[in-house]
Amino acid sequence: MLKLEKVRETVAAELEARGIGDAPFYEQIREGRRDDGPFMIGALAMAKRRESDEGP
Repeated sequence: MLKLEKVRETVAAELEARGIGDAPFYEQIREGRRDDGPFMIGALAMAKRRESDEGP
């Protein structure tokens, strides 16, 4: 099952590692205030795709 908190943490950590954004931006992602942004939309789409590929 998709864990939204895990996806948020992964996205924030990857952006931070690459120097994209700043500390407040990463915190907003972790708190769910950026769920409608392009990074989260892409990550959630891929997580759902992976989940459906793995099957029940």
